[in-house]
Amino acid sequence: MASATVEHSRGLAAYRKVFAAPRVRPLILTGVLARMPIGMGAVGLILFIHGETGSFGSAGIVTGAFTIGIGVTGPILARLIDRRGTRPVLVPGALVTAAGLVVVVILGKSGAGTLPLVVAAAIAGAGTPPVGGVLRQHWPQLVPPRELETAYALDAVSMEAIFVSGPLLVGILAATAGPAVALLAAAALGATGTIAFDRLLALPPGSDPDAERHWLGAMRSPTLAVLVFAGLPLGACFGAIDVTLPAFGAHYASSALGGPLTAALASGSALGGIAWGARPGLLGPPRRAAVKLGGIMVLTCLPLMFATAVPEMFVFAALAGTCIAPQISVRNNLAQTTLAAGTATEAFTWLSLASTIGASGGAAVVGPLVEAHGWRAGAICVAVMPAFATAILFLRRDLLS
Repeated sequence: MASATVEHSRGLAAYRKVFAAPRVRPLILTGVLARMPIGMGAVGLILFIHGETGSFGSAGIVTGAFTIGIGVTGPILARLIDRRGTRPVLVPGALVTAAGLVVVVILGKSGAGTLPLVVAAAIAGAGTPPVGGVLRQHWPQLVPPRELETAYALDAVSMEAIFVSGPLLVGILAATAGPAVALLAAAALGATGTIAFDRLLALPPGSDPDAERHWLGAMRSPTLAVLVFAGLPLGACFGAIDVTLPAFGAHYASSALGGPLTAALASGSALGGIAWGARPGLLGPPRRAAVKLGGIMVLTCLPLMFATAVPEMFVFAALAGTCIAPQISVRNNLAQTTLAAGTATEAFTWLSLASTIGASGGAAVVGPLVEAHGWRAGAICVAVMPAFATAILFLRRDLLS
């Protein structure tokens, strides 16, 4: 566990020390590849389903099914990893996800209705292995305590690299070869990356995998429960963005513009995460920083609804992203100090899945809303949702110890 009295490295020296640790560089690279279905999946599904059906409503529902699938099985897979190790979970799950995305493409091209597409997308999501949770629970073994907060910031930045390169790759492939090719590429990259990641960091079963455990698992931690609850509206913000940016692109040019715009959002997040990792503790202790970052995020999201041209939206999207990676870093740091033994993978998976579940709701609600009232309705939702998340953190800040 990290101690509040640990002196942190600062500036680029902090990142140099993290990268110098054994296995960090290949783990970051393979971890990014393994999570490409997450980075490419939402935008890819929206573009593909909209292209085949002409409906953002159907696209939002199918994308929501994908993220709900991740949310339903994520904690189960993570708890299984905590008890049995990674080998029975990571690679089989990645293969299920790849197969599910291939089926979505086949169904979409054959003119199938929304229901079969929803089922296939949900199966693809359900197989998604908790690669991020595995890596985060291993950071304390990879780096010394004084570099841990920077490691979590690097982890958040790597996740944003997924959301930069993923939508950008989707946008390029959608424009040159079609959205179907983008989904197939996501399937291939995810399966390949997960196989390589598992070989680098295969975790053995827990020391006592058959021991009796509390049914709540990692959620016994009050701190984690607050962070997960606050992560739902934060995730809804992300889901709203996934629909709003392509809808903005469709209004001014092409829905394929949603990929580059989402990449701009993630670029802003990556820059914010890099700055945060170089100056950990800039906004005070983690529980105060979490609330402050939430308030700042509300302000950075407001300009989205006032964009009147494509260049403006690129700037506003990057600005809206600046607090995302720092928030993820602070949440991970808060959670890892209160984990029950043998629940690390599950705990970090819950943090990710709170955002994912929220995103599914955000996409499902905002899709029809955008179709009925235009992209600005979605932009309003993007700005409102972080306010709810911040209110939860502020009201229960006594539990963020």
